[in-house]
Amino acid sequence: MLAYNRQTLDNLEIKEEAEKALRKDCIDAATFKAIEAAHPVNFYTPNPIIKIGLFILTVIIASFSMGFLTLISLEAIRNESGYAGLCVFFGLVCYGALELFIREKKFYKAGVDDALLWSAIGLFLCALAIKGNTSLSTWSICVLVLTLLATLRFADMALSGVAYLAFLAFVFSILVKLGPVAKTITPFVIMLLSLATWFVVRRLATQQPLRHYKHCLTVVEVLSLLTLYLAGNYFVVREVSNAMFDLQLKDGQSIPGAMLFWIFTTVIPFVYLYLGIRRKDAVLLRTGMLLLAAIVFTIRYYHSVMPLETAMVTGGIILTGGAWALISYLQTPRHGFTYLETDEPSLADKLNVESLVIAQTFKPGPQTPSNDMNFGGGTGGGGGASGEY
Repeated sequence: MLAYNRQTLDNLEIKEEAEKALRKDCIDAATFKAIEAAHPVNFYTPNPIIKIGLFILTVIIASFSMGFLTLISLEAIRNESGYAGLCVFFGLVCYGALELFIREKKFYKAGVDDALLWSAIGLFLCALAIKGNTSLSTWSICVLVLTLLATLRFADMALSGVAYLAFLAFVFSILVKLGPVAKTITPFVIMLLSLATWFVVRRLATQQPLRHYKHCLTVVEVLSLLTLYLAGNYFVVREVSNAMFDLQLKDGQSIPGAMLFWIFTTVIPFVYLYLGIRRKDAVLLRTGMLLLAAIVFTIRYYHSVMPLETAMVTGGIILTGGAWALISYLQTPRHGFTYLETDEPSLADKLNVESLVIAQTFKPGPQTPSNDMNFGGGTGGGGGASGEY
């Protein structure tokens, strides 16, 4: 299903780990060269600046090609359905070019392949939009199918996130059609789905056959934590309910079950922080710290404790002092945490470089020394010379 060669992807990961080890002086340059030679990577992946340039250039070429194709097809396009068919046709052309570039040119996150992938999906959705009168459920299921298939085929991180959000949008669109009771339980359903997704993704991330989708799974994991919180956040629930369900709430008026949502708003980030500290999980830690700001924003929006300027200055002082104290405390690693930046916290466990070199670079058994200096046949006199000038 994956468009890229799995062995080359494994070699790429080993090379990246070896580069981290080289930067930390865990191995020397000769060892790195041996690892690189034993695990060749033939992908074309330019630096970020060139990648961005290739992405923009490919989008421009695709846009101009679509425009030119539209101009020469004006006579054949009689109505909206004709133009929708043209979008589908050119989307298939972009997809075919994408497969060709990956197979023949070995493009991997090179900008060109990203642009062609997004162009193909965008054109398919444009065809759907041209048809008109499309419901939210139809839109969400189409986006879900397209992005899920693209994720499975190309392991694109952004598309995996879009697929997850499209799934939640589909569930939401179904619930709002089922009546007042379904609308009431919608936040809890979204929270349960987010929590279930987090558990499933955590389990899938440990499966060896899915190792090439680890970045996609990380994106979905972060989004599931965010949607779990947002579905129970008082501000989100109140404003979305007021806007979409026509509750007509006035200023200062609360939604049903307000106390429960206030508890969710203030407790969930601290639960993330606690689990992150217990499990040494950077995703949970960073998400929890990010959502602490959401707690402050939500409380501040409905309950003004002090003037904004005073609150900002006080918050800045507290954060600066807390950061300084934490940095000072973690200068010496404690309890599995450190202030020192690391490429990979368990690099030694994940990549035993010396064993890898011995096992895969050097052959077992006695080694026969090679002699690349072939004497004889010289042209300037001396031992083995043939006498030719």
